[in-house]
Formats: sequence, C-alpha cells, structure tokens
Amino acid sequence: MTSEVHAEQRSLAFTEVEAAIPLLIWLDPGKIISALDRLIDAEMACVSAMQKAIRRGMEREAMEFACELLHTSKAFHSMVCNRLEVICHEDLDTSAAPHVFPFVAASLAASRERYAKSIGEARLMIGNVIRMMCRSPKSRAGCHFAAAIGLRSLLEDHAPTIPDWANDQHTLVGKKLGPGLDHFRNEGARLVPPPTEPDPYEHEAYRLWAIKQQQR
Repeated sequence: MTSEVHAEQRSLAFTEVEAAIPLLIWLDPGKIISALDRLIDAEMACVSAMQKAIRRGMEREAMEFACELLHTSKAFHSMVCNRLEVICHEDLDTSAAPHVFPFVAASLAASRERYAKSIGEARLMIGNVIRMMCRSPKSRAGCHFAAAIGLRSLLEDHAPTIPDWANDQHTLVGKKLGPGLDHFRNEGARLVPPPTEPDPYEHEAYRLWAIKQQQR
C-alpha cells in the first residue's frame, strides 16, 4: 500500500468520524466530547513533539510527527504548515540565517496548494522545510524578545516615552519646537553603528532639502 493511499484512507476515516459526531452527541454527548478531547490532545502532542525535535536537530523524528498529522487530514496539514512558520521565529537564529524563513514560507505555500492534488508532493516540500530548519542555527532570542517587550505592554500597561531625538520636522511637536534640518541630520538621522563607507550624495541631499524648506 502506498503512502498516498494510506493517507487517503486516514483522511476518509477522519471524515467519517466528523460525519458521525452529531449522532454520537445525540446518543452520548459525554463520550463524544471525551473522544474529541483525546483527539485534540493527540494532535497537539504531535505538534509539540515535532517542534521539540526541530529544536534538537532531529530531522527524522520531526518528519515522522509531521507525517502523522499531514497524512490524517488537510486541516492537520495546515496546522503543520502554520506551526513550522512560527518555529522559524521562535527557535531559529533569524539574524544568522535570514534566508531560511523566505524558503520556508514559499515552500509551505506551495505545499498548501498541492495537498489536494498530491499528498506526496505536499509532503516533499514539508520534508525539505524540516531538513533546513533542523540544520539551521538555533536561537530562542526572538521569542524572548517578543515576550519581554510585548507582555510588559499587555500585563503591566507599559508605554514608551517619545525621546527628544524623535521630534523633528515630521512630527507636530517637532514642527512647534522647530529643531531644523541640522538637528535632523545630527540626531534624527543618526545611524548606529555608523556607515563604514562615505556617502557621496549626503551633502548634496541636505543642500537641496534646505532649499526645499525655504520654499515652503
């Protein structure tokens, strides 16, 4: 039996369970709720195991859990795709390997398109995504950064203070203060770290901006 046929039978079985749910609820609501809870728990356990395997660079194990889900139903395949996109930002070093997420996003989009036509093709793209992610440099810094800043805002009502160097001619406060083009050049446009190469157009740009301001 090919994996595609096996996957189709799994999807059919899942569909039959869905179709039987209304009858089962009428017969014994407690049992069907319990069965659904077990199904959701098993599904989430597979997703969790897939992510933990990717964190550890265990590509074979990660793919096994992904296949368990994507062979079951289209909905579970979508869940795999969504989770893989999140893992890229939670567990990979996006600064060290910025090329990974564009590859992952494009491959998962293609996998979603092909699932209805060929589970094998959809699985192929999932596999390449998992191999790349398992072999990529890892970091939890992105996850920690988003939580540290975002949760402080949500849980502690923290609001940032606008610094003086942000108030230039582009803001109402800056226009009232009238800091001018020199302030923008020295403060608002400051780059850290500074460029290592000279900018041959900087002086000319500021000369023309000054003329533009005078004409207002």
